[in-house]
Amino acid sequence: MRLKYSLRTTPLAFLVLYSLRLLSIAALGGGLWLTGLILFTSIIPSAPLDSTRATDGIVIFTGGPTRLGVALELFQQHRAQYLLISGVNPESTLNEIVGKQADKSQITLGYDALDTIGNAEETAAWVSAHHIKTLRLITSNYHMPRSLFELRYLLPTVKIIPHPVVGKGFLKSKWWLDPSTLHLVIQEYNKFLFALIRRPIQDIQKRLIPREGE
Repeated sequence: MRLKYSLRTTPLAFLVLYSLRLLSIAALGGGLWLTGLILFTSIIPSAPLDSTRATDGIVIFTGGPTRLGVALELFQQHRAQYLLISGVNPESTLNEIVGKQADKSQITLGYDALDTIGNAEETAAWVSAHHIKTLRLITSNYHMPRSLFELRYLLPTVKIIPHPVVGKGFLKSKWWLDPSTLHLVIQEYNKFLFALIRRPIQDIQKRLIPREGE
């Protein structure tokens, strides 16, 4: 009597095949993630576009004094009628932040935003209240892709002009060789991916879950 023996039927062989399949999936996923990272770095702006163009409003997503300085300088040059500083510390006042800036009646401090999503929501409400059709967005260059994505999702009919503030780490010809700068970009890239996934899911949920009274 011949003993029928198949390597594929053994537990060890099954484990090997299963491990190889997982490794293949992981390699594919890693390759896609790396490709996306390279594409993401290519859309990080290195300089403002249309820096002289006037807009109805300017919004700055707070995070550093350089961004605020750029926003106030443009506002002083009458490049916009309204200015929103989003994500301000609740204990800060207009005089503390703006100083001797003229025409403070046209400057709004946004205290509610705690993150980029909050910045976008706060900006959308402000844009609606002031009937703004064109908007200049000021934030760090590495933060610009996600900020634009969140804003354009909420304000599809508003013309948004990106005005990135380039940090010192990105002034190097090969900034990706700097560990701290690369780490910052990878963190932002992962958040950007999450935003790309989150918004479609929210759209589906809105369609599937009826509102009260409907």
